[in-house]
Amino acid sequence: MWHEPGSEEALWDQLHQLDGLAAVPEFTREFYGLTVEWSAESNDPPTRELTLRLLEIELRYYRQVRRLEESGGMGGLNAESALEKRQIALELLYERARGQGLRTEEAAEVARQLVMAECAYHLGRTDAVVAHLEQAMDAGAPDPLLYFALGYARFMLALSCVARLETPGTPQRPVGRKTIRQLCLAAVTAFEGALTGGPRDAKILWWIGRVLMAAGFEDAAQEALAQASEREAWPEDGVSESELVRRDSEAHLPYPISAEELREFIEGIKRPHPISNLL
Repeated sequence: MWHEPGSEEALWDQLHQLDGLAAVPEFTREFYGLTVEWSAESNDPPTRELTLRLLEIELRYYRQVRRLEESGGMGGLNAESALEKRQIALELLYERARGQGLRTEEAAEVARQLVMAECAYHLGRTDAVVAHLEQAMDAGAPDPLLYFALGYARFMLALSCVARLETPGTPQRPVGRKTIRQLCLAAVTAFEGALTGGPRDAKILWWIGRVLMAAGFEDAAQEALAQASEREAWPEDGVSESELVRRDSEAHLPYPISAEELREFIEGIKRPHPISNLL
């Protein structure tokens, strides 16, 4: 069915097509749904076009993924080519959204920031993801889904700080253990904003426990994990770490954190680092 480009009907049609693809993770569906809601609410054609373009890029990519899976061609250059084309398109869209500048209409600015957050997410720019999510929420979108995304992004940023500390000889920004702990606590604050009393609370409390453990607050971490267990027994007894990683991946958490990685993270915070690694 044809819709006028940039119209509200076109946005919902593209979202409906994405929802029909099994390869699209659940969290992605919810995030795109929220972006479309804000974009559709606005009367700003340039912002609606940004959202529509994002959906078009993702729809094309996931359709390619489906075709490659059906043909058994997920390995090799075909899959790499599909991902590379997606990255290029998202980079161009990100720059286009930045070039539009601040929108005067609240709904339009929220949608623009969410589009940029999603682009930055797939481009691996965690600091930009955090910044755009914060700006979207400041513009008027204090949604539990965004609090969850912000908590996760802040924790990923803390992990990346540890990775930089642990890689001698790479360009470093000033960052120390205190800063990393502060990032962890900021992640906990965001996760707490995602608590609604609903079924997702168990998993959110589980993440809060993990982050508190990484920051060195073991008693508070154990309390959060106990609450998660009481709510829904997450993670369940007897479920392997690989299964938890698979579940996180399916939920559109791009860098699932294993127990081993968490231990390394905690040790990374505790150990001293040469001053050259901090500068």
